Amino acid sequence: MVPDGGMGPEPVTIGWQLGADENMAEIIASGEVVTDAAFAHSAHVDLRDLEPARTYWYRFFVGAYETEIARTRTTPAPGDMAERLVLGHVSCQRISQGYWTAFDDMAEHDLDAVLHCGDYIYERNSADVRELDLPEPVDLAGYRLVYGGYKREAPLQAAHRVAPWVVTWDDHEVENNYQGDVPKKGSQTPDRDSFLARRAAAYQAWWEHMPVRLPAPTGPDWPIHRGIDFGRLVSLSVLDTRQYRSDQVCAPADIGPRCEGAFDPDFTVLGAEQEGWLRGRLAGSDSRFTVLQQQVVMQQWRFLPGDQAWNLDQWDGYPAARRRLLDDLRATESANPVVLTGDVHSSWVGSLALDFDDPDAEVVGTEFVGTSVSSNGDLLEPVIPAVLAQSPHLRWAQATNRGWTRHVVTPDEWRAEFREVEDATVEGSPVGVGTTWLVPDGGAVTSA
Repeated sequence: MVPDGGMGPEPVTIGWQLGADENMAEIIASGEVVTDAAFAHSAHVDLRDLEPARTYWYRFFVGAYETEIARTRTTPAPGDMAERLVLGHVSCQRISQGYWTAFDDMAEHDLDAVLHCGDYIYERNSADVRELDLPEPVDLAGYRLVYGGYKREAPLQAAHRVAPWVVTWDDHEVENNYQGDVPKKGSQTPDRDSFLARRAAAYQAWWEHMPVRLPAPTGPDWPIHRGIDFGRLVSLSVLDTRQYRSDQVCAPADIGPRCEGAFDPDFTVLGAEQEGWLRGRLAGSDSRFTVLQQQVVMQQWRFLPGDQAWNLDQWDGYPAARRRLLDDLRATESANPVVLTGDVHSSWVGSLALDFDDPDAEVVGTEFVGTSVSSNGDLLEPVIPAVLAQSPHLRWAQATNRGWTRHVVTPDEWRAEFREVEDATVEGSPVGVGTTWLVPDGGAVTSA
């Protein structure tokens, strides 16, 4: 790999076509986009006024070269109740820790959309299983190289071709466990100014390489939270739990005790503006299922009795902020809340309760934490029994298998199928269904 893909500074014209059939025999629309080096010659074609709930196909041209034909699908019309929606749910694809067999499997399914919960790239890629020999990025050229190393992989390309993607980021798109404008301990960009310059570069590289309907960023501050409605079946709110969160004040490490500061009303994960936006969106929705696509675990993980051991990078480190969100779900009478999460390289199913230690507490939603595509999560396996034993609203967990989650949504139920790769460190390893869970309309999550 070479910087900027080996392309020079000259503008490049990219042609595109939208077809009515998978063979592109009937071209519905076409056009050209002139790209330049300032944004890595990336092209974002934003078509409007297409027919709702319809499948289309598309491809791009550059000179004599053309891409493979890809499939996309529009959302149902506002006010329509779709009979069925199939969603892929995925996160955490550290290229050096395994093969992307999960994407190969995903590409075989007929999906309406793929929801990516973050950690699309990793800033560090040691050669655990396979090698991506690149230095840790701190500037735009460095992040572009990492995206180039990830994007060239055939399974990822195939998964992008099967359905439209709805993406958000987590921490590794910039730097592990950064908090707002505060870098991690030992960062290569340790002061605020250098870190914000790095964050601006990382955000721009993300925009260049992601299929998003967002204007290009112009600096380190860039709102990406947004809403997508699939008719009246699913109201999806895509959240950003990294850019606006308060820096942890309770412990110098990710695992530690909670302190008084964590309960301060101003201690936040989403930031006041995003919280207000989400509250308004919840209040205005009449969808059958209310869905939050976000990054870090919202359920409570109690490792030990008492208040001395929490994962402070999760919502457990921000209990007042979590309670505000759960109160908003209850106060707005949001229908059938479902939270889709990534980050922890393991699978979890549980209820979101107003008191996580009380088995009889009011439940306001369900969380499905999807495992990683390839990032290793085995270190969590030994602590799962203790967490489940001390967390009455958690139903199930596993940390040894990688994969993705297939969600089938109808007006009557939400069905979550956890698809697991037998061994992600072996290329072409078998994929099967590990477990399936149901959320009936108006009911609690149960094992299928």
